Amino acid sequence: MVFGFGKKKNADSLAATARQEKEILLTDIPSFLKELESPRVSKAIQGAKNVKSEIELDRKNINNTILEFEEDDLNLDDVDRNLKTVVKRGKDAVVSTIKKEIASKLSNIENYDNVLAFNVEVSQILKRMGDVLGLHTRAMHVFARKYAEKLKEEITHLAQNRNLLQSLIDEYENFRMNSDSIVEMIRKIDALELEVIQKNKRLTEINAETDTTRKNITTLEREILELQSSKEYQEFLEIKRKIDSLSSERNEIKSKINDQFSKISRPLSKYSYISSFEKSMKKIMEDLIADPYQAISSQNKSAIIEILEATTKSVLAKNVSVKDYDKSIQQIEETINRLEEFLTLKDAFNKKVSSLESNLQIFNAELLESKERNLQKAKSNITDFESTSKKIGNDIEQNNAQINNLKSQIQTSLNKLSNTKVTIKS
Repeated sequence: MVFGFGKKKNADSLAATARQEKEILLTDIPSFLKELESPRVSKAIQGAKNVKSEIELDRKNINNTILEFEEDDLNLDDVDRNLKTVVKRGKDAVVSTIKKEIASKLSNIENYDNVLAFNVEVSQILKRMGDVLGLHTRAMHVFARKYAEKLKEEITHLAQNRNLLQSLIDEYENFRMNSDSIVEMIRKIDALELEVIQKNKRLTEINAETDTTRKNITTLEREILELQSSKEYQEFLEIKRKIDSLSSERNEIKSKINDQFSKISRPLSKYSYISSFEKSMKKIMEDLIADPYQAISSQNKSAIIEILEATTKSVLAKNVSVKDYDKSIQQIEETINRLEEFLTLKDAFNKKVSSLESNLQIFNAELLESKERNLQKAKSNITDFESTSKKIGNDIEQNNAQINNLKSQIQTSLNKLSNTKVTIKS
């Protein structure tokens, strides 16, 4: 048989009082919890003192039993000498261990920490007595059955008192755990409420920025309409239309130039690979091959003629491979001869465009474009403001929902701890 000790159900909770109602501010809850904690600590301390008195009686009974057991010779005279030695050794071990545990002085109980220390002491006493009896259980039940059963009964009673002590501790620890949980929920509420304040402040700022931006949009739309309704703007549009109408003339001139230069594109392109012109001349040649219309100008006339004459010489020297040398030379010379014609056409066209473009100064187009850009940006900002405002509003709703949920949990926990219907005041 192994010595084990039964458990007793936890001690009853604090006596139930008539259920009351109480309204309390969130900030007052920690003080309220302290008020609830005080009688529970007192109960644990007083209960432990009472249990200690019972345990001392248990220890006295165990001591009486062990003294009686120590004096009993157990009628071992007729027992085999070796077995007698084993039994005597077991008896001495049991007596020695239990007497030592019974003689030990238990802690005084003045505060809750003493209660915890006392519980540990009693638990260790029970363990050591249980261990020694368990180790010699066979010899005890064969040769000292009366004492084994009596010790089991007395130690079981001691264990029950220790369980009662544990129930007092469990009850208080459970209260403290729930109390700490409530305090932690209050901290979360404080943090969430601070977030709500900050988000409401940001929401107010966004609403103010939105109002300002809407007024700015109204002003910009009015100013843009005034600019677009002006006589100068209408004349500006008419000039723009005239400039746009010149595009066909430009395309016609460009086509003439490009068609002529396309005739000599082969020798000109091949000559570009072997020419020894300096960097600036090479750049003019590359531009001439890529886009003759853009490349030719009065400033580049001499350079272009030099490039074309050098190309002619290269063709004559057969340094450049072409299908028909005579035809290629003729087309290059023709291009040189028509260069003045092309420049005249291009300069005349550019003068027309420049004359019209100078008249565009009648209206401040940059001012209109700036206001249109600002209007577009303001409208985009309104969209951003509305999106941000909606998100912050949703965040505030979620925070408030969490706050209400935490308050509900706190009220439920306080109701259980205080036997009072608690309502948290705003």
